Amino acid sequence: MQQYSLRLLLALFVLGSFTACSDLLQADNPNNLLEEDLQDPRSVLPMVNGVQASLTRAFANIVAPYATASDELTWIGSRDAWQQLQFGNFNNPNNEFTDAAFFFVGEARWWSDDVIKRIEAFEAQGLLLSGDEVQLARAYLYGAVIYTVIADMFDDFVISSDKSEAAPPVGPENMASLYDQAIEYLNKGAAIDGISDDLDAAFSGMMARVHYSKALWAKLKPMDLGNPLINNPDAIKFAQEALDKMGADYKFVLDTDPTTPDVVGTLDIGQQVNQRLEMRLSDDYIIPDAEKKRVANLSDGDASTSISLLDPIDNIADPVLYDAVLSFSTQAQFVDFTMVSAREMYLILAEAALAQEDDAGFATQINALRALDSKLSAYAGQVDAMTLLKHARRVNLFLQGRRIADHYRFEESATDWQANSDAVLNPGTFFPITITEIRANPFIN
Repeated sequence: MQQYSLRLLLALFVLGSFTACSDLLQADNPNNLLEEDLQDPRSVLPMVNGVQASLTRAFANIVAPYATASDELTWIGSRDAWQQLQFGNFNNPNNEFTDAAFFFVGEARWWSDDVIKRIEAFEAQGLLLSGDEVQLARAYLYGAVIYTVIADMFDDFVISSDKSEAAPPVGPENMASLYDQAIEYLNKGAAIDGISDDLDAAFSGMMARVHYSKALWAKLKPMDLGNPLINNPDAIKFAQEALDKMGADYKFVLDTDPTTPDVVGTLDIGQQVNQRLEMRLSDDYIIPDAEKKRVANLSDGDASTSISLLDPIDNIADPVLYDAVLSFSTQAQFVDFTMVSAREMYLILAEAALAQEDDAGFATQINALRALDSKLSAYAGQVDAMTLLKHARRVNLFLQGRRIADHYRFEESATDWQANSDAVLNPGTFFPITITEIRANPFIN
């Protein structure tokens, strides 16, 4: 597997590039930079690494309530706010876990914008150091990711340009504009000379993902249940372009590491599922152990003893899901987060072909995806194509923050959604602006 991973070296400000510099780091605690230090062009690398850390922490914390609100996780702990999410009541601004994650998501959004503005200013003034154009490209990529995550997971958000001043909400009807901001950042980053082939692939892959997500958002706001498939020309174009640049099983991954515990935060999905045991992976996907706290028999190498979800063609425990579950479970708190992948590109193209009633095109793309796992047989019409597409999305995008939208558009409620829940009564509901922001922001009633 080819994996473009971005390993974190320190928590918020990573200062490795400064070890040969003077003055700026002549302090007892070089991680404790002052505001004026960020006006020095030598701060570019640590600032961008800080964006990377903030993005990773934000996703690690927001994907925990998101996966709990879908059918991917099951609540088994003591904090009933997790249970409310599992029941489908995730439009409550007072939920302590979406509220806690909101801090990190807001931080990552603000810091990405702020760092981009600072580096663009260095560039405009001719102060950008040699090689730091690539760091600016990284900042654009991270900024695009956090804007996409927010648009995917929230019904409304606040975008403020000043960390000390409140701003009015974007408004539910305007949340698609966050995808537009992501596209703007991706266009700028992809145009920078000197970026690596892997980074270039990440830009094309994210561009496909953003166009796809924006088209999906339009089907959920309002709900378009008669036509759930996405057939977006830009998503198709960039997915094909991305696959030309990607290795066979390419993944753009945010890595975490035990040497950087502050990066993942305090309520991250790895800690909550693998250590605290507040949730576990759902029976819809896995076979639990005797205590019903973890996955059974992961170490025996036999997917059939740990995976409950079967491949619809081969009727075997799905090997794609097994690999994902094994990786997630054995990484404990410090799990890797896939932001975009070659697998997702195949899914985008397969779905578009299905929407176009192009059976041969669907088979070509879905079989390219299935060929990445040697235990899977090729598709030749054995099962309904829509059934296969939905299954392929479940296992190839597992714990990547995509599942709730598929619940809605395919009219498949999560197992534990209650009849009187937000998710059932108001399909298309995602997370709200949470109570901490509401109390602090005079623009929100």
